[in-house]
Parts: sequence; structure tokens; C-alpha cells
Amino acid sequence: MKKITLNNSWLFAIIPLGIFIFVVIPQLQNTYAVFNKQEIALQQSIQQLDSLQQLKNPTQKDLNTIKRLEITVPVHKMSLGKQRYMYYKTGGMLVVLVFMFAGMFGSGYLSRRKKNSPKNKQIEFSFEDFYSDAIGQHISWEAIESSGSNFLSEHLRKTAFGYKITSSSYMKFVAWSFFLMGLNYTVWTYIEFYEFSTEALTFMKAGKLFFTSGGVFLLVGCFLILSFSSKAYLNSQKRKILVGKEIIPFRQVYALQVLAKFVSGNNTGGYYCYELNLVTQNGERFNLLNHGDKEYLLSDMVKISRFLKVPVWNRGVV
Repeated sequence: MKKITLNNSWLFAIIPLGIFIFVVIPQLQNTYAVFNKQEIALQQSIQQLDSLQQLKNPTQKDLNTIKRLEITVPVHKMSLGKQRYMYYKTGGMLVVLVFMFAGMFGSGYLSRRKKNSPKNKQIEFSFEDFYSDAIGQHISWEAIESSGSNFLSEHLRKTAFGYKITSSSYMKFVAWSFFLMGLNYTVWTYIEFYEFSTEALTFMKAGKLFFTSGGVFLLVGCFLILSFSSKAYLNSQKRKILVGKEIIPFRQVYALQVLAKFVSGNNTGGYYCYELNLVTQNGERFNLLNHGDKEYLLSDMVKISRFLKVPVWNRGVV
């Protein structure tokens, strides 16, 4: 008999899934039923008004009904129209949330499966003694980055001419979810304005609609997408490394440095994070990888070391 275990990530996944199935879906069904009844009542009122307006000799009661319907029908029509757009916005948000959670947990599951795959090979790798090296003796072992994640937030990917270091799929799903959520609210808000408003869409009015709808989320999403783009390129054809705005020729690369750091947390107490840094011949350091998945970082470290044909200095990462 196999032992069934639930790790924290899947336990955490059950919470939003349960809320969505047992709370959100029934609420949406009830809301749609009420909205559908209101739409049927509105259509009946419109038909009644049209029929009464076709009468050649309406009674006083008919005239009173016509006056009442001429007031209530446009009001109810606008009210239901605004409700419809609210449902469009809410529905779009739910779709984005499903996309985000499915992407985050899916990418996390695939990365764990890849890391724990029985097809992975055990390799022999030896670290160099930095104490016996002239540059290594004086190199700083302070972390370059002051913060870092406690999960796989960036990794090494193969390209046509070498490698690139880019954000993980997990981080990209978060960025695109912010962008799509903001885009959803912003687009529907502008469409709603064009359909129901009698005001002109001035620059100030457009700006107000943008920032009071989903514009802030859209801008945050754009910022995250740009921030989570490729961090570094290792190009064997040009024999150069691009890290941020710095271009480093292969001949200037002296070694790699791997270190552990403790990141303090507000409520959790903190966690360990790891850095892989590039060391040049003049002792400068440039951060290549910075995240909390030690196995992935060490695996990427081996690939970079062999690609650049440089040693690795390690202090405390085992």
C-alpha cells in the first residue's frame, strides 16, 4: 500500500479551489438567476409600453401606465446594463484568477517533478579552494542582492548561442495575471462609458476612468513583465556575457561564487536564499542567480561553470 502525502503547496491549492466550487459558483448561479428574472421583467415592460403606445384610444389608466413605463423602462434598462458590465468585469477577473492559480501551481508542480525525476543523473563536481587563490582570498562573501525569494524565481535556459537567465514560469504567470486583470477592468470600463455616458471623453475624464478602474493593475503588470524579462545572456558566438547593462567578455571571467544568505521575514521568521555570482579578473562581482531552490541553483551553476570553463568557489552551500 502506498502512503499518500499532501505537501503544503497542494494543501494551499485546496483552499481557493474549495472556495471557488462551494462558495463562488453557487453565488454566481443565484446572481445570474436574479439578473435573468430582472431582464425578463424589463422585456415584458418594454413590450407592454410598445403595445400601449400603439393604442388609438387609450384610457386614462393606459395613459398613466404609459407615463410610468416611460420613466421606469429607461432607468431599469440602464441599471441592468451597468449590472451586465459589472458581471463582465467580475467574470473576467475570475478567469484571470483561475489562469493565475492554475499557472502558478502547474509550473510549481512541473518544476518539482523535473527536479525529483528518476531520470536525473548524479554528477561529480569539485569546488575550488578560494583560499589558495590570490583573488579568492580577498573576494567579498557578502550577498550582492539584499533580498531574494524562497522558491525558484529564476533559472537558466538554453538558447541557440548559449544560455540566458530568465524569470521562472511561476513569476511570469503572476506578472501576466496583474496585466490581464487590469486590462479586463479598464477595457470594460471604457466600453461602458461609451454606451451609457452622455459626457465627452476628455483627457482628464479618460485618465480618471483609467486610474479608478484597472489602470493601476495594468501598469503594475507592465512593470512586472518588463522586470521579469531575461536577466543575463551568455553568448558563445560573441563570447560575451550581458548582465543588466554590463557587457563582460569571456576572457575577463575568472570564477563563479556560490553563497547562502538569510533573508529576514516579517511573520515567518525568515528563510535561506542562495546566490550565484560571476567574478571577474579584477575582483568585481555580478549576480547571475538569486533564489531559494538550492538544487536548481547548483544544477544551473554546474552548467554555467562548464560553459565558461571557470572554477566555482563555495562557502557553506551543501
